[in-house]
Amino acid sequence: MLKNRALLVGIVVSVCSLIAGCTKQQPGGFTEIDHDKVAHTYQVRYQSHKLDHAALNAYIIQRCAQQGFDKVDPLPEEAGSLPGYTTRWFQCNYKIKN
Repeated sequence: MLKNRALLVGIVVSVCSLIAGCTKQQPGGFTEIDHDKVAHTYQVRYQSHKLDHAALNAYIIQRCAQQGFDKVDPLPEEAGSLPGYTTRWFQCNYKIKN
């Protein structure tokens, strides 16, 4: 019985790790989960109450600048596939100069 319980706990922990993904959480409480090279967009996942907005903005600005862009447009937030998480896409663009 104890052996079965330990096995069940191991399986639950493994499944939770798999669902959360093997992505690295950045300082600031967010994780980059996707990058579309064609649309020049980045998708991040976070819990709103734990998010450091300044850290996220700095990270996205840096990622876009690495690709040669000087403007970031946030797209609308969406409910994440994990309970309590939110996802959001950010699109890299160029500023219009007069």
